[in-house]
Amino acid sequence: MKYWSLLVWVTQFGFSVLFPVCFFLLLGSWLQNSYGWGQWVMILCGILGVLTTVRTVSSCIRSLRKEAEEASDREETPMAFNEHE
Repeated sequence: MKYWSLLVWVTQFGFSVLFPVCFFLLLGSWLQNSYGWGQWVMILCGILGVLTTVRTVSSCIRSLRKEAEEASDREETPMAFNEHE
């Protein structure tokens, strides 16, 4: 039960990988279609999306590692058989 909170981080990790790239590519497509800008807009937005994804993923991994360490520190030590009455 204590590891259910870590499962939320898996969803967050997937969202952190996909959203920035998709957002910037959609933004680049919109700018290209609306203003008639060249292919350079898509390249720039693709690079910005990848850089944002790398930064977000590194932050997410750092937070996940911290949460996992805290979860392992909270584990209760099991009672040995010779200590019960």
